[in-house]
Amino acid sequence: MNNSILAQHKFKKGKFITPFNEFLTELSKEESWFYGRFVEYIWLGLIVDYYGRESGLEKCTQLLNQLHDMLPDLYCPTLSTILKLDEENQNKLYNDFLNVIEVEVLCPLTVLFSYSDFPYFSKMFFTNISIEDRVKKLNHILAEGSNHQSNFSTDIRFLVLYYNLLTGKLHMKKEILDKILKYPYLDHSDEDMRFIRPTVRAAEIGQISMNNSYNEDYINFFWEVVSKVSECELFFINIPNEKNDVDNYMKQIKIIMCYYKDFLVSSRPLDNRMLVLLGIATYSYKRLLEIVEHDLFCSISGRSTVRVLIENYIMMKYLLKNEKDHQDIWTEYQYYGIGQYKLIVERYNEMNMQLGDSHVMYDYMNLLVSEYKNKEFIDMDTSYFDKKNVRAKAIEVGEKDSYGLYYDYDSAFEHGLWGAIRESSLLKCNSPSHQYHCVPDVENQQQLKNVWKDCKQFMNKIIEVLKQEYGLPEYILVHEEKS
Repeated sequence: MNNSILAQHKFKKGKFITPFNEFLTELSKEESWFYGRFVEYIWLGLIVDYYGRESGLEKCTQLLNQLHDMLPDLYCPTLSTILKLDEENQNKLYNDFLNVIEVEVLCPLTVLFSYSDFPYFSKMFFTNISIEDRVKKLNHILAEGSNHQSNFSTDIRFLVLYYNLLTGKLHMKKEILDKILKYPYLDHSDEDMRFIRPTVRAAEIGQISMNNSYNEDYINFFWEVVSKVSECELFFINIPNEKNDVDNYMKQIKIIMCYYKDFLVSSRPLDNRMLVLLGIATYSYKRLLEIVEHDLFCSISGRSTVRVLIENYIMMKYLLKNEKDHQDIWTEYQYYGIGQYKLIVERYNEMNMQLGDSHVMYDYMNLLVSEYKNKEFIDMDTSYFDKKNVRAKAIEVGEKDSYGLYYDYDSAFEHGLWGAIRESSLLKCNSPSHQYHCVPDVENQQQLKNVWKDCKQFMNKIIEVLKQEYGLPEYILVHEEKS
């Protein structure tokens, strides 16, 4: 199956719809290959794995013919149906099986289907293979069958399709049928298999609508027991934390920021425009400083800083671009932010209660709100500044790619979206018996990729804005190049 590109998705009501979901209904868990269908046919997988493909397929077709002779009305060779047969039919079928295969082939399943609950199956197929080896074999088979498009899985799906054809209820064009029936006699490297394999898979999944025999209780039981007898196999990605130029870079940035601070104080102390631009740049610098001083390069918090740097850079460019369309965009920007503080303080005052030792200093915030203007003259705007969100501002100033490739990603961490949680806070279990589930990373083993290069990239862009507006002396530029 070829992966679709973004341009092939349809955008409907704020959602990109994949081409497949536009026309197809997603399979339920029970109908999915790995979770549902494969565990019903795992007995076939054990046989093919034990004897090898050629001999295994041959033995399986023998057994499927025997099963069809006994149960002519059975449409799919599901293990749950076999296990529900009465004692006489189970014993007869298992004896027929043992005339074709060795007893140890299906023995791994006795770790799940014990004598107390499945006495007929356990009595026939139990041998002295250790529990550890039986569990190991089941894990191996589940791993082999986990990919529904693998050669192994397609072999099993062919066997299911073969049984469907035995029932006489599955019909297809003769030329397609002739090709499918060649399947067990062709090697997977054969050129014809490039057409036959996807045909087999499509035909096997197509028969789901005709078959209602998947047993949800059996499937749940299977996964519950196999997951309990298996141990987690956790792993995490170890990414090198490279930060060779941090000290030199931070020294240089501090020199630049000190220059602009001194320039403001000595030459333009009342320049509101410069104050806003330097305020945004200084806030960006302090966020970068926190990463360095607290070693947050590979942390969740580090991604928050990249997001802030991008948003600050976009805002600086936006304010400059739209300056001419406003009477005083710099004061508007300041009081938009102060208005947000006022709203928080007013909510607190209306509650008329103490919140204990909070990190929010409401009294101090109240002083900041009234720092230059009586708060009765400060409005509280709950919409975006200048009525445009960050994405719209990014597009307007030519930074759509920065928004789409970086800001959106880092925002997932800021908002605790599942992609960010999965990447940063959950370890992968490599056990197929656990359905490759995830486990909380309580020991903090998983580190994220270093944000340093991206932080530098956008801090440099912020400095470049200041350079373009206010210049930078030659001696600092020379020092910067050396660093």
